[in-house]
Parts: sequence; C-alpha cells; structure tokens
Amino acid sequence: MYPALRISKDDAEEVRKSLYDMHIVDGERRFVRKGDWIEIPIIEGYEDRASVFGGIIEQEKPVFKQRTPSPFIKAAAILGMGDNPLLPRKWEMFGDVLVLRMHPSLENRKYEIARAYADVLGARTVLQDVGGVEGEFREPVMEFLFGDDAETVHLENGVRFMFDASRIMFSSGNIDERVRMAYIPSHNETIVDMFAGIGYFTIPMAVHSRPKKIYACEKNPVSFEYLKRNIELNHVEDIVEAILGDNRDVCPEGVADRVVMGYVGSTHHFFDTAFSALKERGTVHYHETCPEELAGERPILRLRSAAEENGYRVEGYTQRKVKSYAPGILHVVVDARVNKY
Repeated sequence: MYPALRISKDDAEEVRKSLYDMHIVDGERRFVRKGDWIEIPIIEGYEDRASVFGGIIEQEKPVFKQRTPSPFIKAAAILGMGDNPLLPRKWEMFGDVLVLRMHPSLENRKYEIARAYADVLGARTVLQDVGGVEGEFREPVMEFLFGDDAETVHLENGVRFMFDASRIMFSSGNIDERVRMAYIPSHNETIVDMFAGIGYFTIPMAVHSRPKKIYACEKNPVSFEYLKRNIELNHVEDIVEAILGDNRDVCPEGVADRVVMGYVGSTHHFFDTAFSALKERGTVHYHETCPEELAGERPILRLRSAAEENGYRVEGYTQRKVKSYAPGILHVVVDARVNKY
C-alpha cells in the first residue's frame, strides 16, 4: 500500500512542515500535484496521525525518488567503518543539536563518530544520551561529544521550542499528543496547564487554537525561563500567563474550562489541585504510566475516585495510548468531561 495525504495546494506548505516534524513523510516517494490538490506520501501505518490534516488516499501510481545513501551509510563511509552494525542507526535531532546513543565498544572513537554524524546531518552540537532522565524535574543525563552549546530552537507543527537539550528533556515520542492537543481547545476557553515545562502543550494550544487564556504552571526554574522565552518566541503573550512554582501552591482556582495534567509518575497525587482549578464543569486531560495489563482500567478508576472526592462526576471519557514508556509499561492519557454535583 502507498498511502498519501490529499491536501489543497494552498495548505500544502504548512502541512508539509508539520508532517516532516512528525517524521511520517515517506521519503521514498515524491509529492504529486493533481490540479488544485497535492498528494503527500505518508509512511504506511501512520495514516491516523496524518488524517488530522485531511483525507487519506491510496496512490495507484506512486512516483518514486532516485535512491540516495542514508545518513548512516554516509557517516560510515567518512569513518571508514563500512556497514558497521554498531554505528548509531537511530538518533534525535532537535533544531541543530543531535542526540546519539553510542555502543560501549565504540567508546574510543565516540568523538570521531560524533563529528562524522554532525557533518552528515548538519548538527552544530552532538550529545550522547548516557543516563536517560533523573530527578523530580526529569533532567536528561547527557555528555557533550561535539560542540559546547546545546541551546537550540526546535520547530514542530509550526511551533518554535527553545531549550537547552543538555538540561531539558524533550520527548519526541509525545509528538502525536502535542499535535492532537494543539487543536482541541475552543476560542472561548480558559485552560490551566499544571505541568507546563517549556510549553510542550501550552504553546501549541496557544498558537493553533487561540483560546482566551492559558495559565501555565512550572516548578523547574530552568524550564520556566524557557517557557517565558517560548511565549515570546511564538507571540502568544496575550494568551499565556506563566506562573513559577509548585502548582499545589500557585495554581489559580475555579477558572478552568480545561485542565492539562501532562506529567507522568505521580500525577494522581495532584488531582485535588486539578479539580480546584476547574469551573463547575470542564475537561481534565490526565496522563499516567502504568503496567500494560492495568492500562485499560486503572487511569479512569483513579480519575473517577478523585472526581467524587472533590464533588464532581465523570460524564464521559476517552482514553488513548500516547506511547510505550518502557517494556510492559504504557503512557496513556484520559480525556474526561466532568461536572460538579
């Protein structure tokens, strides 16, 4: 099958950028123009992600590109390492900062390898992910392999995120959820984002949905500074108010039509604050990580129980998988409509 997104030529450029940010464009095929419509080739299996922008079709006569060497092949050639299976085949690129994971056996050549990948991929700085994330603020554990400045501006779905990739976590696996949330609010809503970070959900919602107001709470001082810079960078100062501090101490009360609980690990401990932020009715977006066998029931049971304790009832809900968080562990989000008794 050769799926493609059929989009008006007037919208094609903006949508094209978003699809490339989502890494779901099929690079083996060319874009096809038919009258006033553009067919953007989509990687098979990612049709649902692309369908938020328009209709999905199956191309009967796809037009293929002439094959070119992959970045992996180019880097291997520069290094004289042939098709070495231990060289990195996957990486993350945030703006002009590249993040690699290096096999331990390549330790003595890691700086040389980093420079080769930087040349091939056009990176200004290369980091090695050496320890995942740690601490309350989920800070990444990184090592500089090439360059000495990891501050960058990363473009995703028409939104600019400025951050220091050596100090701030940016989960590429959450891109679908960031894109989805960008288009959910209505213009007359007031939103409270309890764990705003650098604006992962706040900024896309402000840019694409233009709600009336977003209160963005963030406890980490480093993330908070980038949150403020991202508000300015994306010109949403009239919508977003950044609030520094633990949301249990600084979250506004009784103002929200929608509350975003975009944290994982201990999010259920913050339900009282979420419900105190709500008006008499509204929507709660609750994120949780849990064992796969409990994912179908535990998140909504926790949310229902907390709602009842705070004088609300769940009128309806949907639940979706955000990503696989770890072997046997899922990251899920529950969208629940609640109403006060």
